[in-house]
Order: sequence, then C-alpha cells, then structure tokens
Amino acid sequence: MKQDTQRFAALDGLRGVAAAGVLLYHFAGWSGRPGGFAHGYLAVDFFFCLSGFVLAHAFQHGDIGWAAYLRIRIVRIWPLLVLSTVIGAILTSRHSPPFWPNLVRNLLLIPRLDPTPYGTFPSLFPFNPPAWSLCLEVVVSALWFPLRRLIDAGLVTILIACFAVMLWAAAGMHGIETGWDRATFWIGFCRAAYSFTLGWLSWRHRALISRPRLLVAAVVLTAVMVAPILPVRNEVYDLACVTLLFPLVVLMGAHDPGGAVGALCRRAGELSYPVYALHWAIWAVMLRVFPQEELARPLWFCGLALLVTPMVAWIAQRFYDAPVRRWLGRRAARP
Repeated sequence: MKQDTQRFAALDGLRGVAAAGVLLYHFAGWSGRPGGFAHGYLAVDFFFCLSGFVLAHAFQHGDIGWAAYLRIRIVRIWPLLVLSTVIGAILTSRHSPPFWPNLVRNLLLIPRLDPTPYGTFPSLFPFNPPAWSLCLEVVVSALWFPLRRLIDAGLVTILIACFAVMLWAAAGMHGIETGWDRATFWIGFCRAAYSFTLGWLSWRHRALISRPRLLVAAVVLTAVMVAPILPVRNEVYDLACVTLLFPLVVLMGAHDPGGAVGALCRRAGELSYPVYALHWAIWAVMLRVFPQEELARPLWFCGLALLVTPMVAWIAQRFYDAPVRRWLGRRAARP
C-alpha cells in the first residue's frame, strides 16, 4: 500500500480556521443573530477544495485498491458520525419520524431523498443535519478514486459542467448556500464536486506557488467568512471565492511549518472534524440544559457554547474517536 505520508500542517491550521467559521456562522444563526460570520457557509466549499488537494496528494500515485481506500475514508469519518447521530436521535426522535429508518440512514450516511409527510424539517439527515456535507464529500471522493489519473482536460470538463449548475443555482438563490436539503441535494453534489476538483487540479499544479504564506492564507480565509451578505451580486462574491481564492489559499498553505506554529496547526487540524461533527449535537444538548421559550438566545449562552464545543470535541477526539479509529484500523488491516 503506497501513499504519500508528507503532512501539510499549515493546511491543518487552515482547516481549523474554517471549522471555527462554521461554528460561529451556525451559532449566530441558531441564536437569532443571522449575519454574524455571514459567509461562514463558504467554509464547506473550502473543506471540499482542501479534501481534493489532500486526497490527491495522498493517493494520486499510490497502488492502494479502491476497497482499501474506502475503508480508510470510512474509518476516518464514521466514529464521530455515530456519536453525533445517536445524540441527535435521542434528543429529536419525536420531531423526525419514522425513527428507525431515519436512524439507520443517518448512521450509514444515506440521505433522506424521498418525499415524506412527516413534519416539515427538510434536512437530509434529521438526526445530524451537518452530515449533509460529509455525505457529499464521501460520495465525491469515492467517485474520484477510480478517476484520479484523469488528464487535466477531463478535470476541466468536470469543472465546466459543475460550474454551469452552480451558476444557475447561484443566480436563482443569490449565492451558493445550498445542497443541505432534499430539494437541492443534486445541486449540492455539483457544489462539492466543483470545489473538490479545484483542489485536485491545484495539487497537480502546486508548483505555481512555491513560497508558503500561512498568515496571509488564514487572514484571507477569515475575511471571506466574516464579510456580510452583499445586497447585490452576492452570487458573484461566492463563486469568486470558491473558484479563485480558495485554491490560492490551499496552495499558500501547502507546507509544514515547524516549532510552535506547526504544533498549533496540527492541534487545530485534529480538532476541526470533531468540532464540525459534534457542534450541532452539543448545541442541541445545551438547549435542553438551558431551556427557554424565546427563539433568540442571550450572548452568554453563545459564549458558553463557544467554550464548551471545542472542549467536548477535544474529549471526544482524545478518548473516543482516536481509540475507535485505531481499533477499526487494526481490524481493517487483518488479512
């Protein structure tokens, strides 16, 4: 099994910045303050782009088989997916019937695409709504593997086809915040495939930027997410960030800084997925611990959530996710 094991710690740090952007974006909206970190949803596109770059780096020239590759991806994602889904199922089972079919589909990352008369909640994964992006990333990366040696002309063809869909969707919705419900799942697939392919293409041409600029990359990524929703041409802003800025940010972060900066980046990267996977479940638990009738939540509640989420994410990563992944990895390695 051959794969490139060089680690780009700076990209781990940027992944942590993007995870923080998603956290702030969702907490602002869920607390009744939409507009805070208004473009935080673009962090998902950055994740897709980063995934295309990192997976191409790790597996482009390897002799690993498709089944082994899929096992690696499942082992990486599944433990925290199970934890967050079970928490969500316990807390919201009455609001998202039928319980058992939804639980099984959530645990297997199978989106709920069928029209249903049960309630009005449109999420693809009712017990763990943020799982929609994990599902799309898994599907796109699984389809990528047999195509990973496709020539650049093939990548450009994929980009053109996906961009056409995204342009149409963005023009109609004033942006690209889409793909998370049943009505827009296939648009979301094109959204994921577009950014993933940009990351894939960026890895092939990574020599275009030879000097690392981690600080610049982090500032640009943060500025993109903080920017308010534009009253006009917000769709142009979204598409420009995804098409031009994010590949450049990834390329600027494709290095391994040493010392304290490298250690900080690696720690941020380790926490990024637990934070993303668990933040909805943690918020749902906090709503039960601190119930109130008003939809808007006070600032102290948001501040507490921002403190609790990375702490719980660290505990889950250290004492649950890492041990379970090691165990699953050992079982997968057995002949």
